Amino acid sequence: METRINILVIDDDSVMRDACFQALTRSGHDVMLAKNGKEGMALLDKWSFAVILLDLKLPNEDGMEILKQIKAQDSEAEVVIITGHGTIQTAVKAIKLGAFDFLTKPFTPNELRRTVARAFKNRQLNIENVILKQTLKEKEKKKEEIICQSSSMIKVKEMIKMVAPTDSTVLIQGESGTGKGLVARKLHAMSPRRGHAFVVVDCGSLVSTLFESELFGHIKGAFTGADITQYGKFEMANGGTIFFDEISNISLDIQAKLLKVVEEKAISKVGSHRVVKVDTRIIAASNKDLKKAILKGLFREDLFFRLNVVSIHLPPLRDRKVDIPLLVDHFLDIYSTKQGKTIYGISKEAIAAMENYAWPGNVRELENMIERLVIFARGETITFQDFIYSNTTFSGISPPEATTLEEAERQHIAKMLERYNQNITQTAKILGIDRKTLREKIKKYNLVM
Repeated sequence: METRINILVIDDDSVMRDACFQALTRSGHDVMLAKNGKEGMALLDKWSFAVILLDLKLPNEDGMEILKQIKAQDSEAEVVIITGHGTIQTAVKAIKLGAFDFLTKPFTPNELRRTVARAFKNRQLNIENVILKQTLKEKEKKKEEIICQSSSMIKVKEMIKMVAPTDSTVLIQGESGTGKGLVARKLHAMSPRRGHAFVVVDCGSLVSTLFESELFGHIKGAFTGADITQYGKFEMANGGTIFFDEISNISLDIQAKLLKVVEEKAISKVGSHRVVKVDTRIIAASNKDLKKAILKGLFREDLFFRLNVVSIHLPPLRDRKVDIPLLVDHFLDIYSTKQGKTIYGISKEAIAAMENYAWPGNVRELENMIERLVIFARGETITFQDFIYSNTTFSGISPPEATTLEEAERQHIAKMLERYNQNITQTAKILGIDRKTLREKIKKYNLVM
């Protein structure tokens, strides 16, 4: 998918301006024209351009001075110099002042398009470097797959497959921990935008006073502490996807500004009136009922309708317990590898206990539990005793009621071993059996010491 590029052409030659316009608009780009530096700077004062084509030989103007003004006004713009054969040395000097490259007249439409594409790619790489630095601060990414066999989640996967190739906004709803972020990443990964950035906006953690700057960026001097011009999340996600996690947390004021971006596909940095066009797909998620928030005056109805073009609802884990064994195996594989342990599975008793639990924290809570169990696991199979041994705080989990005498015996021995800190002598004494018999039963019931 080719991204639309905002381009400004500054050239006093009307034939050259028109040729550039025709070649670039046919490729789907947005192009504005200026016949001199003054007109160009006036346009730059109102709009943001990813690439600027500048002829250094302008009547009654110093092209180098115009270049300096452009870079001072918008350091993020990539400037391509248009030059004749006799001024190549001057063009090289311009590159030292911040220009990206130069085109020597005469040039073909294809040469123009290729140079503009390279300039834009360089700009995107600069933005991606910013994103990479932020990403490196995040925790290590795990295997991100939608693990399921329940009919409700299979329908979700089918919806993702249908919706991902479109540019429609998507609202993902579900309780905390159900995997809304995972669904958003899948929508991006399966879309034509997958080659561009996926940018997450954590609406619950950002300071409200800095939220606007985080979204739209700011110019140097916009407020106290704004020492440099900074990209906003929307510019970082240009050509890609921006994901608003827990969007119900944003203020009504920011909601109004976000609505404007959704409608106009353009933003303005804090401290600037210049318009920056953005080509970004929006995905939002909420663990709250936004319709109820609208009735309470906490969420804008018009923004809700803009976001809710496609709605995906994620069921809580308690309503898809058939998926628990698959999820357990998936997380066991991840964390046993991470911890360098060999764990082949989990006992039926432990799985049964998990299936009897309500999981208020949903899949995230299950994942955290498995990580903890792997860390404290004492054998190659996780048993219910590992819940106790790991001092887990998941208080809702309890062993299932014994249905046979043999199971009742197994549970009672396990309980006594735990009570007496795995002391064979004391446990055998309280059970009224000898040590050898107790060891045989421990082996029989796979009660790891």
